[in-house]
Amino acid sequence: MFKLDRTSATPLYRQLYAQAKERILSGALPPGTRLPPERTLARRLGVNRTTVVNAYRELAAEGLVEGRVGHGTVVLGPPEPRGADAVRPMPWAGPTEAEEPLVADINAIIRRPGAISFAHGEMSPELYPAEAVAHLMQQVLQDPAALGYGPIAGLMPLRQAIADAMGVTADQVLILAGSQIALYLISRVLLQPGDTVLVEMPSYINTLGIFDSAGVRVVPVPVDQHGLVVDGLDELMLRYQPKLLFTLPTFHNPLGVTLTPERRRRLIQLAARHQVGIVEDDPYGPLHFTGQPVPTLKSLDPGGYVIYISSASKAVSPALRLAWIVAAPPVVERIARARGSLDFRAALLNQRVMEAFLREGLLAEHLGRLRPALKERRDLMLEALQRYMPDGVSWYVPEGGYHIWCRLPRPLTARRLLTEAGREGVAFVPGDFYGAGQMARRGLRLNFSYPRPEEIGPGIARLARAVERLLREEAVDGGEEASISGPVV
Repeated sequence: MFKLDRTSATPLYRQLYAQAKERILSGALPPGTRLPPERTLARRLGVNRTTVVNAYRELAAEGLVEGRVGHGTVVLGPPEPRGADAVRPMPWAGPTEAEEPLVADINAIIRRPGAISFAHGEMSPELYPAEAVAHLMQQVLQDPAALGYGPIAGLMPLRQAIADAMGVTADQVLILAGSQIALYLISRVLLQPGDTVLVEMPSYINTLGIFDSAGVRVVPVPVDQHGLVVDGLDELMLRYQPKLLFTLPTFHNPLGVTLTPERRRRLIQLAARHQVGIVEDDPYGPLHFTGQPVPTLKSLDPGGYVIYISSASKAVSPALRLAWIVAAPPVVERIARARGSLDFRAALLNQRVMEAFLREGLLAEHLGRLRPALKERRDLMLEALQRYMPDGVSWYVPEGGYHIWCRLPRPLTARRLLTEAGREGVAFVPGDFYGAGQMARRGLRLNFSYPRPEEIGPGIARLARAVERLLREEAVDGGEEASISGPVV
């Protein structure tokens, strides 16, 4: 949308202000257009949020835009001549904000005939338990009350089943219509604008958007092959006095890594020492490929610092739109009261289906089939990466979940590779979609759960050809990271 010249003597905020003003006056940004949130635009332009804030203030001072609670910054249009009879259109009559360019690029590749997608955030449709869900849906609908409203905190038998599995009481469980709603409510109930939240980086993009919309300050915490880096966390907590820390410790999205037991214990100790709440997002926990499930942070938390979020979306089906929070009863009560102005209740029909799925032992049967199927796809992708990728490309080996994280050698970037891979008809998600920094710019997330097994090898071969073409065009640095090839365990 905007381009800034860092070599110009004109301050960056004045450049942004001038470009936005010109587009408003020319009609390119009509009245009612919603400008990008300050943090989002700052991230896209690679500038400090203050730059965007100052530009928006200049526009507001001239009456060109207006900040509206719940709607962000909205274009008002050029000042109308006095006495003009023209009627200004309602704000929602203007165009919506354009699709994120990266998402548009990925979707354009996926729509091509013969394309192979490693970009999806879901598993292949044949892996869903469709027959079991259809059977349970018919069974549940024998009672017409299933089509009505349910309790605001969720169906009690479902809450009890989740509580039993987690080793807690039912009053610590709240059923919601999705994990994003859960995180949204947590951010609105437990945080105030200006509060600080520690967020692992890279991180799921919608997490960053929710915290951005809440007006809180996000301080990044690095993640490596062993999960969230706890060294230095003590100092960060002392310096920034955060209210919450957000982490996806098991089969991380996008990295696929898992927080080690020692780091988990250390994280709980630091949270207790500094009185910092931990939001543990655990959508992939049941999808482990070896041994027993990884203990959740919640199970290691005697002091009630962890607010646990999980859902049916990754292990069962996203169509059920069911998630749950496990937290101390006062937290559950506060969030349950706040949800009344948002989604009110999760669908009772879906809750009854999920409760029957658990009660009849169908979840265990489903996971018994799903885990080997996902492991097969992971192994096929690892074998293909080892076979086809040129020297200098490295990757983490996940022990569960959906994703493999690859790193390109310098000076290649994932965004540049996406353009080249598009010519081969293969899509993935570049790492900087999940945050900034060298790790993100040179990283790419590959989903092994969505493509069919027979597509994985050919898809990685196509991707490797694109990498090789770029390497031939560039003189790759001989640094340490560029010399690493193959799996990073």
